[in-house]
Amino acid sequence: MPRWLAHLLVVLGWLLTPLWAWGASYLGLWLGALVALGFSSPVAMLVIAALGALILGFGVLWAWVRFMRRLPHLLSHLMAPRAPEEHTAVAAAD
Repeated sequence: MPRWLAHLLVVLGWLLTPLWAWGASYLGLWLGALVALGFSSPVAMLVIAALGALILGFGVLWAWVRFMRRLPHLLSHLMAPRAPEEHTAVAAAD
């Protein structure tokens, strides 16, 4: 994998972070609202829906940030060595 592509993937991944958090909180709100339909109190319904958004939003955000912190290490295994490193590796093998 070319280095420019690896760097582009890292940058795009970090730019996607707010979208992941927004999407997960929206899904959490929707799921929380479905669960809250079983309650009769409007305040309880709002609290359950908000908790669903909060838990799922921060959970996905936490997991995504952990993944993005490991991404450079994962991509480094796919990248070709730089030209000076290649010559050093060849000279060390002789």
